[in-house]
Parts: sequence; C-alpha cells; structure tokens
Amino acid sequence: MLIKCGEEWKNFERIICKLSPILEVQCDNCVIKCTPDHVFKGITKPEMMAGDLQPGDILYNEEFGKSHVLFVDYFGIGRVYTPLNVDGEYYQTTNGLINHNCSFLGSSQTLINAETLEKLREKEPIRYEHNYDIKIFEDPIPGVMYVMGCDVGSGCQGDYSTIQVIKILSRNKMEEVACYRNNEVSPEAFAVQIKYLSDKYNGAWYIIENQDSGKKVCEELWYNLENYKLISTDGPGKPLGTKATKRSKLDACLELKRLMDNDFLEVHDSDTIKELSRFEEQDVGNVFKAAKGNHDDTVSALYWAVYATMQPEIDLDTCRPSDDRPIEEYPVDYMVMHNQSNDFWGDF
Repeated sequence: MLIKCGEEWKNFERIICKLSPILEVQCDNCVIKCTPDHVFKGITKPEMMAGDLQPGDILYNEEFGKSHVLFVDYFGIGRVYTPLNVDGEYYQTTNGLINHNCSFLGSSQTLINAETLEKLREKEPIRYEHNYDIKIFEDPIPGVMYVMGCDVGSGCQGDYSTIQVIKILSRNKMEEVACYRNNEVSPEAFAVQIKYLSDKYNGAWYIIENQDSGKKVCEELWYNLENYKLISTDGPGKPLGTKATKRSKLDACLELKRLMDNDFLEVHDSDTIKELSRFEEQDVGNVFKAAKGNHDDTVSALYWAVYATMQPEIDLDTCRPSDDRPIEEYPVDYMVMHNQSNDFWGDF
C-alpha cells in the first residue's frame, strides 16, 4: 500500500484506528484538532508534541512563517486513524502547520476495549468541593456500601494525588460517585482528604499504595488521624497499606477490565475517561501504563478501588457498609491491628 506524503507516495504497513482524547490547538493565525501525541515542527523546539504545548510556544507555519500558540483545549474523545510505519519521514501540512501523524511503535492495546470506551459519557458533577479538587457526582446514600482507591503523587506539580469513590450495590453494579485530583497537595493534607471522603461515604474502606509518599499518608491516617478504614493487604507485621507489585497491579487492572467491559462499573469523571482511553499495555506485556505524554493517576486510584473489592474487608454478598457489619464479621487481622490503637476488644 502507498500513502501520499507531500508530493511523494510512500509505503506503509497499515492504518490503525484507536479511541483517543482530542485536543484543539488555537494559534494566532490558525487552529487544528489533533491527538496529544501529534508532533509539530516547531521554532521553540525542533519537534513539539501537542500534549506538551504551552501558550507562547511557536510552531513553524508554511503559509505564515510561524504560529504562536494561544491555548490548548480538551475537545473530547473520538476515533482517530493513523498510518503505521511509513517509510522515511512522513510530514504533512494542515492549516499551514507542518506536522506528522504517524506511529512507528505499533498499535498499543488499551486495557479497556475500544467499544466500551466509546460508550462512556462524561457527567457533570452535582457539586465541587475543596477548591474544585473534589467532584461529587452523587451524595452518600444511608445503608449503601462504598470503597475508595487512592494514588499518592509527588505534591510538586507533577503526578497527581487522586481518590476514587465507588458505590457498590452488588457484584455486578458499581458506580463512580466522587473523585479527588490535585498535584500540589502534601502527604499530610492528602490524608485529611482521604479521611474526609471515607467518613462522608459511610465509613468507606480504602486502599493506598504504600511506596514513597504513600507510606507517609498511611501512617498519617493510622497514627495521627486515627482512621482505621485503611486496608493493609500485605499481612500482619508488614507496613500499612498495599505494596504495588507487578502481580497486584495486574490483578487490579484485570478486575477493572472485567467490570468495565461487562458494564458492571459506571465511570463519569472526564479526567478518568480521558486517562482510560490512553491507558495501554506496554511492550513488556502484562504491564499497563499511560501512553507517552499522558497521566494515569485517576486510573490508578480507580483500579485500587476495584482491588479493594477483592479484599476480605469487603462483603460483596451483603454489600453492607462497614459501619453496619457486626464486629464478629471483621477479619482477625483488622481486629489485631485496631487493638494496637484503641480499646477495640472493649466492644465485646
């Protein structure tokens, strides 16, 4: 097969189709819609990826000489078509901008099926809280069980610290009802937000990855805030929280895939839907991460929330909130850990 590149016809392997976020790049003399990994010839830098563009960046424009980037907006999610493995350099001109729209890495597979992703619809929150960091899609319902997943970022305007709150009505009916996202929050302040949402949603159990800053968050919740809804999956005598291993992450991701591809889990948040569309299997196999230039922090919190449903603290047969469960039904490990901090056995 041949594809026309400027005045030349070149060989290419095939056309790939994938679901992707679409950005609208507005310049002072033109506008273009493209995917975040779309590459432009630049003046600020030789090559510039759309997802990295900032106001003030300068792109090469064949018609006007140069184009100044005014802003980049998220336009939505749609199907995009890309030629794979075109011979040599493949550049084209769109609205004067010199760019290439070609993949040389092969067709990555998203964790969630494209058909499932295409059905997802963003939902406007009923309310924002904490300076718009918290989106509330549904207030807590008395007598309903909720779980949470938490992903701890660096707090230095890099990766985001995120929380996902999931309502569980049955094994086959779950729904995202609230989420949190901030990339400047400290571990101590993030712990406060976790406790707030756990208390708000009927004493929701939650999972936190305990690497690096996550360890500080776990200890802050357990020892200082005295919140004992933290699920520790590594057993007695091990650090609080959950150690993220290749096995635990894969188990969590595959359960998330099963729930979503079978329409057992509803997702409403626009950031989460965007990240899910670029959450892909890596070349090593059985490892899923965000595509280059994208975030996956809300997805990480989502799969940890799903992982929480696989733990003994969560009773999917009755789906009762943790505060409604009789004491004798709690796991022994929880009772032992709880007794380290207060008079748990006095309830007997």
